[in-house]
Amino acid sequence: MKLFVYFIVIAVSLYPQPIFPQTELEMLTVESIVVDAETGTPLPFASVCTMPGRRTSTITNAEGSFRITLKEGEQLRFSYTGFKSLTLNASSVGRKVKLQPATLMVHEVNVKALPLKEIRKETLRLQKKYRRKTSDFFYRQTAFADSICYEYVEAFLSGHSAVALKDLKLTNGRYAGIIPDTATSKILQFYKNFFTFSQIELATGKSRLNPTEDIMPLYERASSLYDIDYDMLSDSTSSIYVIRFKPKEFVKNYTILDCTLYVDSVSNRILRCEGSGRNFQILQEYPKELKRKNEVLPVEFNFTINMTEENGFTEVQSVYVDTYHYVDSMLVRTKSTLFNVGQHVGKKGKDLKFGDDLHKRIDKQKYDRDFWQQNEVVRRTRAEEAVHELFERNDLFGVF
Repeated sequence: MKLFVYFIVIAVSLYPQPIFPQTELEMLTVESIVVDAETGTPLPFASVCTMPGRRTSTITNAEGSFRITLKEGEQLRFSYTGFKSLTLNASSVGRKVKLQPATLMVHEVNVKALPLKEIRKETLRLQKKYRRKTSDFFYRQTAFADSICYEYVEAFLSGHSAVALKDLKLTNGRYAGIIPDTATSKILQFYKNFFTFSQIELATGKSRLNPTEDIMPLYERASSLYDIDYDMLSDSTSSIYVIRFKPKEFVKNYTILDCTLYVDSVSNRILRCEGSGRNFQILQEYPKELKRKNEVLPVEFNFTINMTEENGFTEVQSVYVDTYHYVDSMLVRTKSTLFNVGQHVGKKGKDLKFGDDLHKRIDKQKYDRDFWQQNEVVRRTRAEEAVHELFERNDLFGVF
C-alpha cells in the first residue's frame, strides 16, 4: 500500500474470456444470493465455482448475490471462510443458498500459544517462491459524491498474485464519468490511480519499519504494536485461527492496518483478511483555474481480501475496498471489487506505476462495445446496475 492516491477522471473495460460453442438448451443461468443460514445475512465475496474442477467461477457481490452460466448437468460449489462449503446441482439452486457457520471451538487469550512466527514465515515463503506467478483480474470501480455516482470503471488487470497483488498491468478497460450538478462540483476531481488500494500487503520481512512505511499485522514486532486476540473455528474438514490485530493506543497516529486474519491452523496459510486502514492519505489536486493549492487529505477505508489455492499456491482471489474522505463538506466515496479470473491469452500492457493515470492509459485502447454488452464476470449491485444502465442508455461509455 502507498500513502497517497491522486484524483482525475477514469474508467475501464473487460477482457474477453474464451467462449466455447454450446447450444442454448445445454446452458443454464443461475441467479441467487448466498446467506448465513443462521442469521440470513448476505455473504459478500463468497466463492462460486462449477464442479468438478474450476471451469467457470465468480464471486458474490457486496450484496451477496451472483449470476453464473454453466451446463445444466454441472454442480456449483459455494465456499466462504468461516462457513461450511456446500455443493448443489445447478438446477436445484433456489433464491437463497444457505451456508452453515463453522463451529466456535474455543476463545483463546494466551497469545503465546498462537504460532504468529510460523504464519509470518509461511506467508513470506509463499510470496518469495511464487513471486513470478501471475493472474488476470476483473476490476470494477464506482465513485460517489454525496451519494451521487459520478464515475464507473471496468477493466482487466494482470499482476503477480501470490498472497498480495503486485506489479499490476492494464490489459483492457472502459470508463464513464460525469460531473454532478452540485454547488461543490467545481472542486470535484476523479481518481487516477485508485487501483493502488487493491495492493494491500499483510506481511513484511523487515525487522524494523521507518515512520513513513505502512505497519502490517505480520511484522516481526507486531506484538509490541498490536493487541492480539484469537478464536478457533472448526468444521468437519479443517480448523481456522481467527486472529484480531487491534493497534495499541500509542500507535494510533501511525499508518497501520486494523484487521482480522483467518488462517488455516495446519498449513499456517492465510485464507482471508478483513479490516480497515488507519491514517492513510490522498492528494487532492484542484483544477488550475481555481488557483487553489493541492491538499493532502486523510482517507479512511475498509477492505476484504480472500485467498484461493485453485492454481496450486496461495494467491489473491478477490479484493474489495471501500474508501471515503471529505473535500470541504462533500463526502467522496469510492468502492472497488477485484476478482481473479485466472490466465487469459492476450496482449499484456505495461506496468501501472503508482502515479499512473489509468484514464489516459485506457484512452490509448480501442473500445469494444459488443464485448461489454455480453460480459459481466461479477454481478453488479443494485446501485452499480442503475449507474451502468444510465451510462449505457446515454452512450457515455467509451474512450474520451
